[in-house]
Amino acid sequence: MDQLTDEQLIKQIQMGKNEAYRLLVERHKNYIFTLIFQMIGHRETAEDLSQEVFIKLFRTLSSFQGNSKFKTWLYRLTVNLVIDHRRSQKRKSVVAWVDEIKDKLFTDSNEEPETRTIIKEKQEMVYQLINELPDKYRIIIYLYHLKEFSCSEIAEIMQLPLKTVETRLYRGKKRLRQKWMEVDSHVQENSKVQSTTI
Repeated sequence: MDQLTDEQLIKQIQMGKNEAYRLLVERHKNYIFTLIFQMIGHRETAEDLSQEVFIKLFRTLSSFQGNSKFKTWLYRLTVNLVIDHRRSQKRKSVVAWVDEIKDKLFTDSNEEPETRTIIKEKQEMVYQLINELPDKYRIIIYLYHLKEFSCSEIAEIMQLPLKTVETRLYRGKKRLRQKWMEVDSHVQENSKVQSTTI
């Protein structure tokens, strides 16, 4: 049964074979936990939400028609659950993206230690700025730049028109760039002030 595809396992589950469901969970649980943890930034919450995903999956598998890939369908379920969770929180959770962002935005592992320290500080700033974006931009930026989904795949996951995804990606990056320029200029100004007072 280990050699069966996801879709074949789902057919087994729909026929009442619980062993197939256990195998499906084992196959995807680590990836789903990692996805949620990277979006939420809190291990215990990610563990709880991962369990919720698979409980909801079990309850809704009967409605899976195979019109999209199972993994896309599972991603959609997971992203929607995370969005619902974040909306229920009065304050935003910290999102643990720093390690992934570093290779996407400011990269050069051969830099001198002092330069790497500066780069690390910039990564921290970008991480904070991404976390401050509205969910509709933040999640699309996350899926596109860090998980490397195409716009069409994101549209399918989030059940949005392709044009909407492309627009939100553009606007999200524009907002992020504006925020970055504001923060970076502020940091540089502070550095000048400090250098003149020393």
